[in-house]
Amino acid sequence: MRERWGSLVVLVRLTVAASPLLAATELLLVVAMAVSGPLQAYGVARVVNAVSGQGSVTLGAAILFGALAVAFGALVLSDAVRHRLEDGIEIGLQRELLDLATTPPGIAHHEQPEIADRLGAARDEFRRLKGTAGTIGSGLAVLVSTATVLVLLAGIHPLLLMLPLLGLLRLWATASGARQFRHAITATMEYNRRQASLLDIVSDPGHGLEVRAFGVRGLLTDKIAEQFRSQNGPRWQAIRQGKLLEIAARVLFGLAYGGAIVFVLWLARAGRATPGDVVMVLLLAPQTDQAAQRLSDSVRVFIGLLDVAGHIQWLRRYGDEQVAWAGSDEPPTALRSGIELQNVSFAYPGTAHPVLRELNVHLPAGSTVALVGDNGAGKTTVVKLLARLYDPTGGAILVDGTDLRTIDHQAWRHRISAGFQDFVRYEYTAREAIGLGEPTRLHKPSHASSPTAPPARTDDDAGYDVAIDAGDARAVIDRLPDGLDTRLGRRFGGTDLSGGQWQRLALARAFLRERPLLVLLDEPAAALDPESEHALLDRFNAASAATRASGGITLLVSHRLSTVRMADLILVFDNGELTESGSHDELMATGGPYAELFALQASAYQ
Repeated sequence: MRERWGSLVVLVRLTVAASPLLAATELLLVVAMAVSGPLQAYGVARVVNAVSGQGSVTLGAAILFGALAVAFGALVLSDAVRHRLEDGIEIGLQRELLDLATTPPGIAHHEQPEIADRLGAARDEFRRLKGTAGTIGSGLAVLVSTATVLVLLAGIHPLLLMLPLLGLLRLWATASGARQFRHAITATMEYNRRQASLLDIVSDPGHGLEVRAFGVRGLLTDKIAEQFRSQNGPRWQAIRQGKLLEIAARVLFGLAYGGAIVFVLWLARAGRATPGDVVMVLLLAPQTDQAAQRLSDSVRVFIGLLDVAGHIQWLRRYGDEQVAWAGSDEPPTALRSGIELQNVSFAYPGTAHPVLRELNVHLPAGSTVALVGDNGAGKTTVVKLLARLYDPTGGAILVDGTDLRTIDHQAWRHRISAGFQDFVRYEYTAREAIGLGEPTRLHKPSHASSPTAPPARTDDDAGYDVAIDAGDARAVIDRLPDGLDTRLGRRFGGTDLSGGQWQRLALARAFLRERPLLVLLDEPAAALDPESEHALLDRFNAASAATRASGGITLLVSHRLSTVRMADLILVFDNGELTESGSHDELMATGGPYAELFALQASAYQ
């Protein structure tokens, strides 16, 4: 119950935050419409009584037409207000989802199934939350309308109060079915994620060649259908059970409705009710049935809203807990000693097998360090720990003697740069795709002197030139029709690039930040041919020399040993352990695994 109240608070907060004035206006209009319905029936009853000589026709007509005017006017205004309010709620929800995904300083939440399910549920169903104002308003309208009906029916006979109260039975049946359905959705979110993943494979142009070359379209289609059945089987079962309960409740209400009409006719015949009372019951009974239906629908939707809001509430708590591990110290302006990993062990969340075990190594300030080893040896995990995407599960990482966990994670990331094998293809302009490596530069765009003139060169372009040359991306930029201001990617009508060209831009992005303390390059030449890789090495050496000016460390991960031979320190990993370390010449002299692998790779080019 406490969770439900917390979810309700989330819904109210999202609604009020969108626009307090519009939320208050919608509330008043909903109450006005709720009262107007029963008052119309009351006005008709007064008119009927006046015709039979009991009361004033004028008063009854005034009540009737006044209630109609309020109903129609409030309905028109409410639609306009609600649409405007829903737009504000949707904007707020988009920000909320972005915060939920990015607030945790690490990336563990992207790799844990429970969190992925909750994020998926919030993302897939968040649009229903934009109707929060309408759902809350509809439920409130029914409650106000029911209260008004109770007052009017009580004036005829107390037994008639049973009619609206029986509506609660329908409410219970709907709520029970809705809860079963929401439980089914939560239990089948894994199938939903698998289905979405398979749909991405089928629809992504990048996978088109492989899907057709291997002829797996039919297999993927069958797997999508299988996941769809696994997802929807429990959901349809919950829907059927809920509908059976609702049908039984509605039949009982219909019997009570008929009994109420017979009862009030008996009262009128006995002289204990007026003709107007009979007419009012005839009008109010359908309203009560409709109110019960609207309230049932609102409850069904509202339980869904509470469920989605519950995911948001849980994810928000998780994010707040993760932020707690972020330190507050500032990183050093320059490295003097370097970075030391002391007895560092690490196992990914939800797994018992350690990826790194008792790692002890010192990365000297101003050095270029290479990590080599088989897939799964732990190289990329070291990169993630140094970027503080995770904290070690054992041991510590010291930056000039200071535990990395005590340093503010955002301030630390502002002093590092990175280029990855699985880089992002930002389909913006080339200037933006590179400039994201130092976002502050994007606030200083170059401006053309006229709409048709080429962009004017600014002093800031010099920084781009250095990064472009370091990433061996000059040839890519020179071939673009509008240079740095060319839009990239076909999806938005831009210029498409090859995999190697995209990777050169990713490398330029990694070298854009000035005076970084740590440059992380994970397989920077994976998409390049050997000739391009050789050209990259010269520029890479120059970029590493620039990083040394601030004592910065360049960390290079590569399977190509020809790329790492220039490193000051080479670390060889095997199954999560450091097995060899030293310069290229030192490792070759020892004749260990590194020397054997280097000789094997070199023989392929002889």
